[in-house]
Amino acid sequence: MTGLRRAAAAACAVALLASPLAGCGADPSSTSAAASSSGASGTVGATAGASGLPQGPTVAIGVADDLPGLGDRHDGAYSGFDIDVASYVANALGYADKQIVFVPLKPNERAAALNDGDVDMVVAGYAMTDEASRGVTFAGPYLETRPALLTHDDADPSARMTVCTVNGTAVQTMIGNRDGAATRAYDTYGQCMTALMAGSVDAIAGDDATLPGLMLDRRGGYRIVDGLMDGDGSTGPLDGDGSDGALRYGIAVRHDRDELAERIADALRDMIDDGSWQRFVDADLAPLGYRPREAPSPRDIAHITG
Repeated sequence: MTGLRRAAAAACAVALLASPLAGCGADPSSTSAAASSSGASGTVGATAGASGLPQGPTVAIGVADDLPGLGDRHDGAYSGFDIDVASYVANALGYADKQIVFVPLKPNERAAALNDGDVDMVVAGYAMTDEASRGVTFAGPYLETRPALLTHDDADPSARMTVCTVNGTAVQTMIGNRDGAATRAYDTYGQCMTALMAGSVDAIAGDDATLPGLMLDRRGGYRIVDGLMDGDGSTGPLDGDGSDGALRYGIAVRHDRDELAERIADALRDMIDDGSWQRFVDADLAPLGYRPREAPSPRDIAHITG
């Protein structure tokens, strides 16, 4: 059993304890389906009907669990902007909070978790790049960020740096496309932060929403520098997926879940219109010193498939 499936099974067990009817994505009208979902396979068997909408008494959502402010898990409880967004969308789809099963994912696990049926959607700082859209369908954007580096506060950003990148992220691809970039790759931002504190890298590549939470409760001084590396290894201008340099977060689903993606897009539009988006920003991101330049326009939210 892979680490993802073990984590999914644990999340499923929590849901089953909270609700005796919970089958982790299985149709409650089918006893055999519920047994196979929560029994021998040990996975959160996220399933969908012909419409592509999640079926059954729970919805499985892939999230980050190590990014304070976005998606973090402490003492078994999840918190953060992405968690609030995910809960809002799940509620809009008809699920109560106790029916939401959060499944922790690393960035390089997100697409596979959807396509393997381990989760119904992913809300985990997933940038809507052209490359990512070839593997999944997105609804969004729900947050616009900018590429950035986290480094020591006495570092010279014009000097050549060794930068830590996280496997499966958009910024890793962006840096990898720059000739002469010195990088070291890990699977999580926590591992990159450990490398930065140990001095084995000079900076961490991410975005201006992801990086602030990494500085929480850390000894020593750190700062965030806008932009990524030029070819000579020094920091350069912003270079996101679009011509304006932005990285836009979206909620990901499988390619064959277009109706689900459109329902999610509707929920995101409502979230902005009714003020919930701003409340989530104020509660989760503002305390870390991060405020988006502006809310996404409801008119710009759509479902996008590669």
